[in-house]
Formats: sequence, C-alpha cells, structure tokens
Amino acid sequence: MKIVCIDGESQYADIVRRDVIEPLAAAGHQLDWFEERFDDAEATIARAQGYDAVYIIGDQGPLPQAFLSSVPGLSLVSFVGTGAHRFVDVAEAESLGITVTNVPDFASRSVAEHAIALLFAVARRVPEGDHIVRAGEWAKHQGVKLSGRTLGVVGTGAIGREVIRIADALGMHVLYWNRTERPEIEAELPGRRVALDELFRASDAVSLHLTHTPETERLISAELLSLLSPGAILVNTARDEIVDRDALFALLREGQLFGAGIDVFESEPPALASIPLDVPNLVMTPHIGFHTDEADDVFAIAGRNIVSFAAGTPVNVVSSTAL
Repeated sequence: MKIVCIDGESQYADIVRRDVIEPLAAAGHQLDWFEERFDDAEATIARAQGYDAVYIIGDQGPLPQAFLSSVPGLSLVSFVGTGAHRFVDVAEAESLGITVTNVPDFASRSVAEHAIALLFAVARRVPEGDHIVRAGEWAKHQGVKLSGRTLGVVGTGAIGREVIRIADALGMHVLYWNRTERPEIEAELPGRRVALDELFRASDAVSLHLTHTPETERLISAELLSLLSPGAILVNTARDEIVDRDALFALLREGQLFGAGIDVFESEPPALASIPLDVPNLVMTPHIGFHTDEADDVFAIAGRNIVSFAAGTPVNVVSSTAL
C-alpha cells in the first residue's frame, strides 16, 4: 500500500520513522511523510492523490470536508489516537467504502496519571507556590488534603477506570457516572455509580473522561457546574467541548470553586484572551496527558493497523453506529 501522512509534525518525525515508516517498508508498504496543514483543502486533497491510505496525526484538526470523496482509490484512514470521529466523517467514509481505524486504548494510565497530577497541582496550589518562590517572596496559601474527600469521575472508559483506581488507592471516596451502564465492568470498580447531578452535588472534586460526541457537547452545563460546592475542583483531560467553559470560567473568577486543572482546549493553542489568566488556581497544560514514552506506542499501533488492513484482517475499525 501507498500511505501518506499529510499533517506530520517535526516533534513526531523520529518516532514515526523508527516505529512506523521502517516497519511498514519491511512489510512491503510505503509511507510518505509531509509536514503540512489541512487549512488549504485543495492542497490537502492534491497531496493525497494516488495514495491508498492516509495516516492522520490529528493535531491540526479534521480532514477537509470534501477530502474523502475527492481521493479516488482511498481505502483506509488510519487515525493516531482514540477519537477518530472528531477528525474523520466516519459515516461518509463507510458510505464510500473507506475503512477508518483508530487506537482505542494507548495511553489510559498516562492520561489518568496526568489527571491526578492536575488534581494535586490544584489542591496543593503547586504552580502558585512555585511562582511565589521564584519571585523571591514567601507566602503560604492553604491547600486541600485529598485523602478522605470525594472524587466524582465522569466517564468509566479505560482512562476513567484508571483514575477511579488511583483515587481509591489515595484514600478518596469515589463516585462515578457513565452514559451507559456497564454492570460487568463497574462491578469490579471501587466506589459507586450515581446520577450525574448527584455526582456534582456530592463531590469535592470532579474529573472528566468523556469522549466528545454530539450527545456530550456541553454536557457539563452551567446548571451542573453550579451544583459544585464552593471549595470544589474540576479537572478536564478529556475534551474542552464537553464543558460550558464560559460558566466554568465565571465560577473561577467569582471564587465559587477552589480551582480547576485543564489539559484540553477547543482551539489549540487557545486564544489567551478567552482564558482568565489572572485566576491563580487555574492550572493549565498544553494537552500533554498522553505524552509519555510509553504512550508513544500509539504511532506504532496505528501503523500496525495498516499492516492488518492490507493483509485482509482489519483491526480497531471505527463504526459510525458505535459513536
């Protein structure tokens, strides 16, 4: 197969060359790497002509709208990550006979640990304390002890389950909610399942682990956020689009929350003018939840998806009916 990566980024080039391009070549396939953007739809479509498959990194947004129908012979889109539907119109791909694959679970522990890291950073005011010392000052602001407090986990997918287990090991009481009930999975989890509004009302901290779909768009509404206690913490390592950001930032500005930890933004990098940078206990990171050496396997797995597809045994296929 001839495969093209159009939205390559230099920071990933060495990893992809070692873990994807060379193994694909050994299996008789060719992946061409380009570090271009999807902003120019015509250029993106022109770049893909003559290729059988597209390997998508996804950092630069979705494929142009007319892309799938404008590349004759395209049979596979291999997405590097979990939320392929955010970057590829899976229903259209199916109608055109194009298979879409993803990496369903590649960094669960890494993202879960980052969520807990943000929780601690907010609870113990770590960035604020660091700034105080670097400024040559000496002020001690009160933090929050997490052991014995209640963590609400929204979403019991692979990442959410890891967060639940870590929080339980830390001595936290855990409540959780998921859009669909999973009795066989939830039976093995510490804590208990509750309604979403009860979770927000009863939790000292909430960690979000939902995928972004039309059904979860702004699911974490102003009404839900208003149920949080004044000393509560919100952590989001999922997707920005699932939260009413304006309502969240208003609560932070008004001092109605202890703080928030955010790793995801609707536009990345975000427009700084849209963020309350003067709120000292808003801790932000540049979407690095999955950035660990172990999680870098995501690139190789997406490459192996191509090999399996070419061999007639596709794996990790994304279905529009499962979204």
